[in-house]
Amino acid sequence: MNHNHYQVLGVSQTATTQEVKAAYKRLAIKYHPDKNPGNMLAEELFKQANAAYQVLSNPSKRALYDLRLQYQREQQHRAVMQHQPRRYDPRHYTTREPAGVSERHYKKREPKSGSFSRKDWYITLAFAGGLILFSLLLKTVMDHIAGEDKYKTALTYIADGKYTSAHRLLTDAIHFIPDKAAAYEARAMIELDVYENYTSALQDLNKTISLQEEPSAQVYYMRGRSLQQLEQYQQAEEDLTRALELNDRLWQAHLKRGEIRLFYLHKYEDAIADLSTFLRNSSTRPEQVEALTFRGFAYYKQGQLGQSEQDYRAGLIADKENGRLYYLLGRTELEQQQADSACVHFSKAYDLGYSAALLELRARCQP
Repeated sequence: MNHNHYQVLGVSQTATTQEVKAAYKRLAIKYHPDKNPGNMLAEELFKQANAAYQVLSNPSKRALYDLRLQYQREQQHRAVMQHQPRRYDPRHYTTREPAGVSERHYKKREPKSGSFSRKDWYITLAFAGGLILFSLLLKTVMDHIAGEDKYKTALTYIADGKYTSAHRLLTDAIHFIPDKAAAYEARAMIELDVYENYTSALQDLNKTISLQEEPSAQVYYMRGRSLQQLEQYQQAEEDLTRALELNDRLWQAHLKRGEIRLFYLHKYEDAIADLSTFLRNSSTRPEQVEALTFRGFAYYKQGQLGQSEQDYRAGLIADKENGRLYYLLGRTELEQQQADSACVHFSKAYDLGYSAALLELRARCQP
């Protein structure tokens, strides 16, 4: 090893690969034979630079070369030490017993500085931030689990008719999962049908609709009923219409919309259409009687007395103890100049507890 490759390239032993490469390119350009024709020294230096680069640019070759350099230095140091004369000093060959405790001197340890470095602060803040983030994530997961459990339990209570307990659990579920639309909808159902708290039901249904991309027909139907009870009839009709656009087989929505159109919006023909649709498709007895009563009254308001009488009589076939139907039938018969029959029906209505019939009896049926 006649030449030290690091010295040849003019770099330190700790030079990076990029530094080695840069040094080689500089020497290769300087001593290249094409730039130095006939110059034997330049040719030799070019060869040395090339040989050095081949070793130092290869990690494995460089590691072996460094090991050989270290070995060479150690051998040179050992040879130098062997040729130096040894110095004799009697002090180096005399010993004594270890000093006693009284002779020993102890140096007090300097207390460590209590200040934090910037790195210490970064580590501390990162740890604290990670702990806070983990705590928030854990709370979110636990809240979701607790909310889902309370919601599912509330549904079983609703099925069992335990509405108060179900309402409380749904409120807790909403506290833990404030964006769970189904919990608002279930609570609105209890407020609407059980508690008859129409304002609260409307608030929950508004929240349900805001949380759902595509609210169901049932949600619009429930909100329409709530709006009806709060005397917001135009909005109620719009919601019931929206419910029927989403599900044209929601017959209950036809009944409710027909009622609103008849009594509050005075759209008699539209009301008759809704009630007729309901009567063709629903077989529930109490609601059939209600629909017949409403449609009979709509016919009456339209002056179609024959159809009105027909609906009232059909309702009485299903419910013979309905005082209101006897009264309405009597009113229709009076309009058709059937006073005797009307008085009989007014009397029957009064006997069944429909007190409004008494005024008609006194005014039109005196002997």
